[in-house]
Amino acid sequence: MKNFKLLRVMVNNFKLCDDDFTISFVPVANKPEEDKEHELEKIDDNLYAFTTIGIIGKNASGKTTTVELLNAIYDILSYFRIRNDKKLFKNTKIKLYFYFDKNLYRYETYLNYNEMSDIVEFNNEKIYVKKYFKSYANKIFNDEEYELKDIEKRLPIDMSNLYLILNDITPRGNFFTSNDFDYRLYPTVFKLLETIQGKDNTELINKIIKMFDSHIDSIKMKNDERFIVKFTDKKESINVNSAELENILSSGTSKGIVLFTFVTLSLKFGTDLVVDEIENHFHKTLVRNLIRLYKDKKVNKNNATLIFTTHYPELLDMFNRSDNIYITKFTNENNITIENMHEKYSVRPELVKSKKFYQNYFGTNVDYDALMSFKKELMK
Repeated sequence: MKNFKLLRVMVNNFKLCDDDFTISFVPVANKPEEDKEHELEKIDDNLYAFTTIGIIGKNASGKTTTVELLNAIYDILSYFRIRNDKKLFKNTKIKLYFYFDKNLYRYETYLNYNEMSDIVEFNNEKIYVKKYFKSYANKIFNDEEYELKDIEKRLPIDMSNLYLILNDITPRGNFFTSNDFDYRLYPTVFKLLETIQGKDNTELINKIIKMFDSHIDSIKMKNDERFIVKFTDKKESINVNSAELENILSSGTSKGIVLFTFVTLSLKFGTDLVVDEIENHFHKTLVRNLIRLYKDKKVNKNNATLIFTTHYPELLDMFNRSDNIYITKFTNENNITIENMHEKYSVRPELVKSKKFYQNYFGTNVDYDALMSFKKELMK
């Protein structure tokens, strides 16, 4: 996965997103050596991407819509189809920039949901390419320098021609939502971890579990239906099915197992990880340490990027930069807009960003008048 990296996403006509809704993975501010150690990952000579991207905003401001969009983009880049929420795509134009195998690519298409066939069609696909050179680092998004590839459409209408470039169906990004856990995920999760460490090696699985529940010594999957659970204070193990295992584990533990399985896959293979509401059900210290994993080059060896939404502005204080922080808002026209903190606001990297957040510098605070109105109603 080290020879692929998504660099920028630009979309029109997706849900309530404003025109040219853009998320960039590459820095626009200066790149000091200190940042290259933790905040940035080297993709090629003079080409860097973020190790982490934070998305903030008040409730109902478009944070979840933003990560849902990224989920769809990674579906296209990984499986070359839109697999979920197909009805959202009505003349949706996407424009992607990515690095692959020493080349820069620009991909454009229109996505349309076909109700009769229940598929999303890829229309008017165009793929442009230019060889990457060190001197191009600041000209990645200069469209004039790309050359149109002559690719004849010979795939199904619901499959992207990007398959002819990237060649294989493999996850290049995963999406973790804060929705309720489904116990039927346990076998899938354990099989994924076994794929990484081997069927007889459960050390990784149990180290993840112990981060969330110190009362459990180990869990081993006997088969697709049964699990062996051993508690730290009991000599005998118990044999349970998935539904029974869910009753034993807390909601936070179950979600933690799934999340850190995705984290393991992401760091092992260099796939990006998109997490909605990263703090949901998790202790703030654990979330901080998760973010640090992506900033640690000894752990994040394959250029994975963690993209997350959060209601914890204190997490932003872990960012030494501001160009990898995005702020979602609703406009007066009821559209979702996204702002890059560095480009929109004068915030020095060394300042405490959470303090600015609480001062409503970014316009992200709870509506004070609405809160006071509610308070008065309670006082009646």
